Amino acid sequence: MKQAGLDLGSVNTKLVVLENGKRIYNQVIPSRFDSVQAGITLLKSYVEEHEEKPKKLVVTGYGRVNFPEGRVITEITCQARGCHVYFPDYAYILDLGGQDAKVIKKSAQGKVVQFIMNDKCAAGTGRFLDVILKGLDLTSMEMELATEAKPMPINSMCTVFAESEVITMLAKGIPKPEVIAGLFKSTAKRLANFVESVGHPECLIFTGGGAHYSLLVHFLERELKGKIVIPSDPELTASLGAALLA
Repeated sequence: MKQAGLDLGSVNTKLVVLENGKRIYNQVIPSRFDSVQAGITLLKSYVEEHEEKPKKLVVTGYGRVNFPEGRVITEITCQARGCHVYFPDYAYILDLGGQDAKVIKKSAQGKVVQFIMNDKCAAGTGRFLDVILKGLDLTSMEMELATEAKPMPINSMCTVFAESEVITMLAKGIPKPEVIAGLFKSTAKRLANFVESVGHPECLIFTGGGAHYSLLVHFLERELKGKIVIPSDPELTASLGAALLA
């Protein structure tokens, strides 16, 4: 029997399909300000390709309550279930999405014990980093150098003011790697404080699109003084969890 999990995210929409508990299909497409339509497109694409519809569907993410079919489950529950597949022995999860950040503590059975969520401000989210980095026109060498560079302090965590701070630093001739290092260090510090408001993990599971920033992982490990583990597809853990719960 095939079962599907659909994660209607603010930036990307993700579909995972399982058969007898094994993943047989996954796909990610941009939500483009309409995650419900993106979800409909993903399901339609799967049906056209495989000439059958999954028997069961769980929908999660921002647009879940407006989706025309499937059972609705919160992304907190789905995230915990999906991460449990990869790391059953670790309790704490940091999920860094485009519009919010979540810290989840799960039980030994993969169920949610506690969570907090920041969805009121873009600071400390994937969108915050994307907006600022997009204007810097970075080379891969500059990103590599930032790992060893002295981080310049960035005091503002408002996206608009932080961007202005970055522009001012560059105009003063401060090297890009130092500015980039400062940006990631300040974000990591904020996220570390966020995590520690729930607990003090020796090992943290890092998911969401933000987990692809290796420089953020680097500074986050320093701030938390612990180990960070990342699932092989960190943006798919919620949709995987949804499919498992289906």
